[in-house]
Parts: sequence; structure tokens; C-alpha cells
Amino acid sequence: MFDQIISNPICWCIILLALFVYQLIFHDLLHLKHYQTQRKGYWQEVSSILTAALPLLGLLGTIVGLLDTFKVMALGHNELMSDAIGHALLTTQLGLVCAIPAWLMQAYLAYSQRNPKLHALSKQLG
Repeated sequence: MFDQIISNPICWCIILLALFVYQLIFHDLLHLKHYQTQRKGYWQEVSSILTAALPLLGLLGTIVGLLDTFKVMALGHNELMSDAIGHALLTTQLGLVCAIPAWLMQAYLAYSQRNPKLHALSKQLG
């Protein structure tokens, strides 16, 4: 599976975009921890938009993979068809695995911005 991820350029795009999104989110979390206020503005919206793009990139990879599957089917190599479908679904899985935790962290940041008592309570607990 690791070889499939390395050899797929769409997987690389998903991983690089996810690293950038998580860097933005962790910067917001550290800013919230140290200054008790959340950073507002442009980059918060950008991280939300880029997080939403992660599963869409996964879907793009699935479409490209299914086109390759149809190519394999047309050539008559039915034994390779299940492997090609597995390659196609890998990008969707990677996009969702990268996006769902980011959405949860962004929801925490949005809730703590609306409710500062939650941040004060979490600071007291840990």
C-alpha cells in the first residue's frame, strides 16, 4: 500500500495539502493556547476551504483510478481488475483520513471561539 501512495501523484497532492492545512490548524491551536484568543481572518477561511478540498482530491484520484480500471478491462486482463479498483479507492480513503481530523480540530477552534469558557475549563484541566 505504501508503494501505491508513493507512486500516485494525486496521493502526493493530498499529503502535501494536508500537511499545509494541519500546519495552519496547529498554528491556530498554539495561538489559542498562548494568547487565550483565536486568530481570526484570512488563513482561518483558507484552512477550511483547503480541508474541504482534501476529499475532493481523493475523489479525483478515484475517477482517474477507475479510468485505469476500465483500460485494464478493455485489454482483457480481468485478474488485474481488483488490483486496479484497490488503487482507485486508495485516494478516496487517503483524502477522508486526512480531512476528518482536520474538520474536528476546526470545529473545536470554532466552538472555543464562540464559547471562551470551554477554553478556560480545558486550560484548568490540563
